[in-house]
Amino acid sequence: MKDLKKTKQLVRTIINFHEVNDYESLLAYVSEEEITKGTWFTHKRFMEVCEAIKTEIGSITSLEYIGTLKRKTSYLTLWKTTYNKSHDEVLWQIIFDTQNNRIKLMHINWEQIS
Repeated sequence: MKDLKKTKQLVRTIINFHEVNDYESLLAYVSEEEITKGTWFTHKRFMEVCEAIKTEIGSITSLEYIGTLKRKTSYLTLWKTTYNKSHDEVLWQIIFDTQNNRIKLMHINWEQIS
C-alpha cells in the first residue's frame, strides 16, 4: 500500500478486531487462500491470541510504524505498539498481498508470561 496513512488505519482496524475478539469482521481482511488453508488463521487460534493479549498485555495504547519490507508478491509491515498492562514494546508483523492488500500472515511478538 502506497499511502502510509491508509495503511496505518488498516492496521489499527486489524488490531481493534483483536481487541474486541471480532473474528468474523477480520475475515474480510484475510487472504482467501489463507482462510481456505486454515494453517495459521483459524477461529480457535484467533481467540487464543486475543485472550493471551488481553490477559497478559491488555489494550493497545500506542501504534508506531517501523517500516515496510517490499517483496515480489507481498509486503511486510512492521509496527511497534505498547499496551496498558506492560511496559514492554510489542512487535506486530503483518504481511499483505500486493494484489489485493489482504493479509497473508500476521505475527504479534511479546514476551509471554509462562
